[in-house]
Amino acid sequence: MKNEDLTKEVIVATRNATIAYHNYMYTDREYVKGHKLYLREIHFLLCIGTQKNLTMSEIASKMNVTQGAATQIAGRLIKKGLIRKDKHPEDKRYTVISLTVEGVKAYEEYLEYDNLRNKELSACLNSNFTEENILTILKYEKMIQDICQKLS
Repeated sequence: MKNEDLTKEVIVATRNATIAYHNYMYTDREYVKGHKLYLREIHFLLCIGTQKNLTMSEIASKMNVTQGAATQIAGRLIKKGLIRKDKHPEDKRYTVISLTVEGVKAYEEYLEYDNLRNKELSACLNSNFTEENILTILKYEKMIQDICQKLS
């Protein structure tokens, strides 16, 4: 097969992977028992982690999203009982976000879930690809990220 044909196949496969990832990101799942969450909501919980009293701008910065997007996610998580909003202990003009008891439980359960998925993915990669193949995949992924960042 010619390089041009292979390149076209790679481009199509990358588009399909992007669509699959997008669908994964925007479908709620029961990552933790009793809570249907979107991956963005999980990322919000992971961002807070065991820290306390993070401001919305700190969370938005850590997540690399706008403060408005972080506020929307926070609103959904407050309704789900996983985070709470309080006045800043030193400056009452600000609000701070922290995990509720149920949020800590969801956070810890997701860490276990994520660890298991990472082990499965690692086993799949290691049983199907050589180290050189994996380095090539990594190089490709970094190249795609660079291209996307330049286009943004």
